[in-house]
Amino acid sequence: MTAVKRRSGVSLTQFVALIVATIALSLVVDFGRKVALYRNLQLEEARLDQGIEYEENRRDYLERLKGYVQTDQFVDSWARREWKLVKPGETSVVPNLPEAPIAPQTPPQEESPPSGVSRWREWWGSFFNRWLK
Repeated sequence: MTAVKRRSGVSLTQFVALIVATIALSLVVDFGRKVALYRNLQLEEARLDQGIEYEENRRDYLERLKGYVQTDQFVDSWARREWKLVKPGETSVVPNLPEAPIAPQTPPQEESPPSGVSRWREWWGSFFNRWLK
């Protein structure tokens, strides 16, 4: 009685193939995550580059404004515009425009309840008469 023992289970080739497939799947998933992270970093870098460009333009504008504010031309225009000052020998002209007449507002007239009916009865009737009919 020779019985041939048959080994049940997974063969060595199947086991190795399963290990290789598992490693390959984990590598593919990790690669996908890294690609997504790289894309997000590129988008963030582009957004930050736009912010840097905006702030550099703003800095340039503020430097030009600072240079202008420190000139006599700015002081002269500001004094004329804000303080309504004039140079010696000039005459200031301020036009007085007529204002449109304002119509008097009349208060709204209150409606009086029908004679003999008090306010609370009027309210009661307006709310509950539709259900009582």
